[in-house]
Amino acid sequence: MKKLAKLLLVLGMVLAMAACSNDSGKDQGGDGVQTTFTYAIGGEPEYLDPAVGSDSVTSYVTNQMYYPLFRIGPNGATVNEACVSYEESTNADGKPVYTFKLTEENYWSDGEKVTAHHYVYGMLRSLGMGGADSYYSYFIADYVLNAKAHSIAMSDVADMTDVGIKALDDYTIEITLESSTPYFVNLMTAGVFYPAREDYMPEHDMTWADDPTVPTNGPFQTTKIDRASEVVMVKNEYFPKADEVSVETMTAKIMSDMDAQLMAFQTGEIDFATSLNSNVTQIYAGKEELLIDDSVINYFVLLNSYNDEVPALQDARVRRALALGIDRSVIVTALDAGDAYYELHGLVPNGFDGIDGDFRAEADAEEKLVYTDKEEAKRLLAEAGYDASNPLKITYYYNQSAMHDTVAEVLKAQWAEIGVEATLKTGEIRTFFDDRDNALFEAARHAMSADYMDPTTYLDMPTSWSQVQQSWGDETYDQMILDSRLASGDDRIQQLHDAEAYLIAEQSYAIPLFGYKSISLAKAGTTGAETNPQGNYYYWYVKVPA
Repeated sequence: MKKLAKLLLVLGMVLAMAACSNDSGKDQGGDGVQTTFTYAIGGEPEYLDPAVGSDSVTSYVTNQMYYPLFRIGPNGATVNEACVSYEESTNADGKPVYTFKLTEENYWSDGEKVTAHHYVYGMLRSLGMGGADSYYSYFIADYVLNAKAHSIAMSDVADMTDVGIKALDDYTIEITLESSTPYFVNLMTAGVFYPAREDYMPEHDMTWADDPTVPTNGPFQTTKIDRASEVVMVKNEYFPKADEVSVETMTAKIMSDMDAQLMAFQTGEIDFATSLNSNVTQIYAGKEELLIDDSVINYFVLLNSYNDEVPALQDARVRRALALGIDRSVIVTALDAGDAYYELHGLVPNGFDGIDGDFRAEADAEEKLVYTDKEEAKRLLAEAGYDASNPLKITYYYNQSAMHDTVAEVLKAQWAEIGVEATLKTGEIRTFFDDRDNALFEAARHAMSADYMDPTTYLDMPTSWSQVQQSWGDETYDQMILDSRLASGDDRIQQLHDAEAYLIAEQSYAIPLFGYKSISLAKAGTTGAETNPQGNYYYWYVKVPA
């Protein structure tokens, strides 16, 4: 009833404000579309440094600022952008070699040509930032010839002469790998492969990214950066497809409050809302403004099995009990958004090719890795020494939002049914992310959209080298992933299935809960806002009716 009253109050305020609002402040172009576009993101972005920004809210901004070699398209396919073509070969040492031909029609927003040297500098600079500051630099460190040692040492670019990344000329890049990696080009959609300017983007530093005058090579260039409030961008007239860009001024508003985003959308303050409560699926049911897009996203509980202050979580029986004590259908029902959410029984969500069909579906057909069995959960807890006289006590940590609050309350109630006392703890989004990265938690909310379209985008996460401070996985799991990199075809996929089963069923290092689609609101008649399975948007060619 409290939620209903709050919703009615919000809607009443919206209707009152909407009656007084109009679109007179929106600039109109010659073709009847706005020359301004404002969208909201669900939290403060990191530094807008492509080597550093690794979360979805940051990508919602940097996606508009850079012209990458490749990006992920709406159907999950890797789309060529600044890369015209590429070839694969093998060198005399048997190492895989990729040769990329770049477009010559590529310019920084100050008019300078973008060359292969800028992309090479961007990659090597990302590598030299090291894994702590540049999380996705492991896309380079783990695969490119001689790159790993330089990541660990945080080397200067000048000292990376043996790394397998070279500019053969102004428009040709050669990358040599340590071993065969069928999905390597998919990795290259990440920001660590974006171009960088030595004269503006120094090594081992990210603070330059708060300077809005630094040139970018995408469709938009920043003019204001206030990461607590808004980022304002203007059209890059030197962008090779500038004639297809209708928006002259684009603003990303930072709005962590989902109800505030809804109100801002309904009053016309923003044209596009990206972070919303699931109740908008009822409010806007059947209306043009509601966008529910397929995406590849999981939501799970991460258990810190390396926390010496909570030895219980170092026991696989306890972790398994926590997993079996959850009824995922209750969570999906509580979120109340129809088929936008679905129960997830493994770490890898729907949407990846497996041996013969979808990776998740074929794994679940064999045997679900997690399911609900409260009696078995109680038995495992008792075996580990926990019962009514000595209940297991854990703290569940998350960043607050209506969605995360709902999940947390359900988890607390579900765990109580098996005798576990859960305390809920919330933190500001940046603090929470930092604490989770540094393993300062017992159990924590986690979710991830696909960085590239291969199951390893999820299955690499628990490896020791992919974590700032290890909280899950183990040496056995590390080796299983390394072994899978030496395999190919169906053998590789089967090894990935085996690794996931070890991680989730045998060791229960994490508790998968659900997967979900992206829910957004766009002003009626909006076109050209392109999403992809990452659950993120490109607004390069967006058109909003005036």
